[in-house]
Amino acid sequence: MSTLAFKEDTQLLFNFEDKEVFGPWIQTHNCDEAGRKLADRHYSRQTIGAARFTRPGKNLVLRTAEGDAVWATWYGKFRRDGLDACECTIFRNESSHLSSYLISFACLASFLHAGVGNLKDGIITYVDDSKVNSVNPGFSFRAVGFKYIGRTKKNNLMIFQLKRKALEKYFSTIDLNEEYKQYFEESIRLAAVAVELGEVEEAIDIFTIAMAFERSLIELYRYAKSKLKMNLAAKRDFKFVPSLEDFLEQVYGEWCPVEEFERWEAEIDTHKGFISPVI
Repeated sequence: MSTLAFKEDTQLLFNFEDKEVFGPWIQTHNCDEAGRKLADRHYSRQTIGAARFTRPGKNLVLRTAEGDAVWATWYGKFRRDGLDACECTIFRNESSHLSSYLISFACLASFLHAGVGNLKDGIITYVDDSKVNSVNPGFSFRAVGFKYIGRTKKNNLMIFQLKRKALEKYFSTIDLNEEYKQYFEESIRLAAVAVELGEVEEAIDIFTIAMAFERSLIELYRYAKSKLKMNLAAKRDFKFVPSLEDFLEQVYGEWCPVEEFERWEAEIDTHKGFISPVI
């Protein structure tokens, strides 16, 4: 989930007129100061310090309100590869958001801005696996449905492609997303450890944030269905977080004191007022 604090040099966008908000993303421009600084730290940056960090032409530029993640989609009229596609030219995530969560919203926004009937070949992006410190380059893109389709002749970059059908499949199987599953498993583990150490307030924070993120994923699914009219089931709930009763039984054993259960219920209700889904 995103942090609530803003960095000192963040260029805030409080006037959303002519702008759009896509979950954690805010639409901005290609000279956005926070976006530029993030781009300067990306391995693909060609001219560090340049005001503009996108290609010439039509671009969809997104960043988080906190200024700790940036995305740009370029819509070129003429592509050398002949694809009817837009291109993710930069994605950098220094936030506490999961990368696949940010990518899924950015891809929705990219399809939406292209208009109905466009982007028959979807969205493509390139990854330089020689500069990425990962045993699975492009993991977060793959998690959303991007497929590896080959390498460029120049610079030997990995090419990934996301078609609309693949994005629909991602939303239909969002509960199988490995990055999400790892996040929730770790959250529940940390909450249990906090209880064992007597840090009940911290445990409640962790558990409630996990619940809020779970609700955000459900809203993301509904957002995809309504905004892009994707062929998804009308209603789908995803369960990543155990019920409070099951969690407390796991922590306290087969029996949890009634007063402890009621305490957690009351505290969670209080926390829900401060921690809401991203959407």
